[in-house]
Formats: sequence, C-alpha cells, structure tokens
Amino acid sequence: LYSFDRPELWVNLLVALLLDIVVVAVTKAFTRRRRPAYNVDDMFMTGSVDKFSFPSGHATRAILLAVFLCSLYPLNFIFFLPIVGWSLTVCVSRVLLGRHHILDVTGGIVIGLLEAFVVKQIWLSEDSARYIITALGGEDPWSGA
Repeated sequence: LYSFDRPELWVNLLVALLLDIVVVAVTKAFTRRRRPAYNVDDMFMTGSVDKFSFPSGHATRAILLAVFLCSLYPLNFIFFLPIVGWSLTVCVSRVLLGRHHILDVTGGIVIGLLEAFVVKQIWLSEDSARYIITALGGEDPWSGA
C-alpha cells in the first residue's frame, strides 16, 4: 500500500484530508452545535475529540474518500460498490449510534462533496507531487535503503 509509485495519489490524498480536518474544525468552532441529548458514552475505549456535533467529521471524510477513490483518482470498478456502501454506512452509523443529528450528517455529506470539488480544482500533477515529496525529504523511511 505504501509506495512512491503513485505520488500523485498520496500527495493529493494528503491535501484532501488536511483540507477536511481544517474545514471541519473551523466549522465546528463557529457553529458550536451540541451533540444529541441521547448521545451516551457507552462504547468501551472511546474518546471524544470535541463536544460539538455539526458537521459530522466522519461523514465529511467518508464522502470525500469515496469521491476521491471513485472519481478523482479512480480505482478499479470492482471497488466502486464497496467504497460507496462503506461511506454511506459510516454516515448512517453516526445517527444510529446517537453521535450526530441527521442534519449534522447531511451537512457532512454536502461539505465532503464540496471538499472533493475543491480538491479536483487544485489537483496536483505527478510532477508537482514528486516535487513536494522531494521537498519534504523524499526518502522512504521504511525501505531500509
């Protein structure tokens, strides 16, 4: 899975995920919507990063990754249904587990789609990705070479 054979994939994925983290954090800081009242801390070994609910970061990342892997940097078609199914399951699970309101997840889906659009607009070419990797060190820390 870890390979410099596809620098365009890895650098653009990193940009997409960093964009998502920033957008979700800023949006949560401004909206400050509380989690549902029925949100119970009933899961073993879990921690909450924040107490705010809108938007669902799980939903934004799941949708962003699904669009990224199915459209922006398409994988084999055989993976399309499992990836889309996984992302929708993540979104539904946030409501079923009582961690988010339905509109939190809906907002997360919309934000994830908008982030995918932004990533498409700023897509880095393979040459740009190689330059960034080289600028950041360029060495494969796991190869032992």
